[in-house]
Amino acid sequence: MRIAAIIIRLLLGVVFIYSGFVKAVDPWGFQFKLEDYFIAFGWDWLMPAAMVMGILLSMAEFIIGIAFLLGIKPKLSTWSALLFMILFTPITLYLAITNAVPDCGCFGDAIILTNWETFYKNLIIIVLVGFIFMYRKKFGHYMKCQLEWVPVAIFTVAILFISFHGLRHLPLMEFLPYEPGLSMKPDPDQKDQYFVSYKDNRTGEVKEYPADDFPWDDSLWMASNEFVEQRVVKAEVPQYLVFVVDEENNDHSDEVMLNPDFQFLAVMYDLEKVSDEGFEKVRNFAAQCESAEIAIAGITATPYEDTETIRHDKQIALPFYYADDIVLKMLVRANPGFILMKDGTILGKWAWRDLPDLSEIDLENLESEYLKPVE
Repeated sequence: MRIAAIIIRLLLGVVFIYSGFVKAVDPWGFQFKLEDYFIAFGWDWLMPAAMVMGILLSMAEFIIGIAFLLGIKPKLSTWSALLFMILFTPITLYLAITNAVPDCGCFGDAIILTNWETFYKNLIIIVLVGFIFMYRKKFGHYMKCQLEWVPVAIFTVAILFISFHGLRHLPLMEFLPYEPGLSMKPDPDQKDQYFVSYKDNRTGEVKEYPADDFPWDDSLWMASNEFVEQRVVKAEVPQYLVFVVDEENNDHSDEVMLNPDFQFLAVMYDLEKVSDEGFEKVRNFAAQCESAEIAIAGITATPYEDTETIRHDKQIALPFYYADDIVLKMLVRANPGFILMKDGTILGKWAWRDLPDLSEIDLENLESEYLKPVE
């Protein structure tokens, strides 16, 4: 049984490490998920603490996994894991029953589970944790108790570094689809299909025809048939196309997201949360793009009236478009973040702190690397 307990401990170590890491590497994503929780539970007062809580929770989960895997601090790590699961398993049961949040985010954006799948997963984990909890006193120490704090400290610093890097820059590892090389362009073979229905005045039968294949040039047929209606089957929309509109809700997705020329996007999902340094970066880079005659547009989820006030106050000389805030948060984990696109394909992404001058961006090289040639 002791061998079984060790094997289970190692497996749980891998699960905890993976779960903690994929959230720690993307602290913004975990913050957004925690905010969803707080809204669902009516805990709006916790919103300002979401980022700190996210970093601490992912760190704790990661360190528990390291302790399991390395066999250090067996009693403390087992108690911590048990308390962790006792706290979160009832929450996942509540989410499974109410579906208050679409998914728990327990594996970040790396693995998306339904709420019931998450609850069943937690049931399995809590049983396994309970099993090794009974054997916690029988696990030996591989080093002196005081020395066990050394790897704990090293891995704590490492995971915090990863989180703070993702906080100030882009995540070291992304699990979202909006990466360089992703094409949002529709399949040219996918087109709208049009159908027309005509009623036979002699029999009363109504029949539908493809709009380009019915006997419109048969005068006898046309005399005995009466037009009823037209039906349109829209072409399938690309799964990851970001829809942007103007202040009057007119769709500009084709001209902005599918611009056949180089197109920079300054993505600011919340203009009120952009720092003065961030606005300065937007102003300077917009001026560089204007001098080089390269298109650049701002995209935000901030309401139009507030956008206009802030845009004039901060002197942002950009055309602004509007999109769903959840989509913008997925598009780039920075506020502001910058996207380089051409012909519907993402060629580059930068957090505002990392955006180089336009002259330092090799547009042609990025185009040849990521833009698939037309066959």
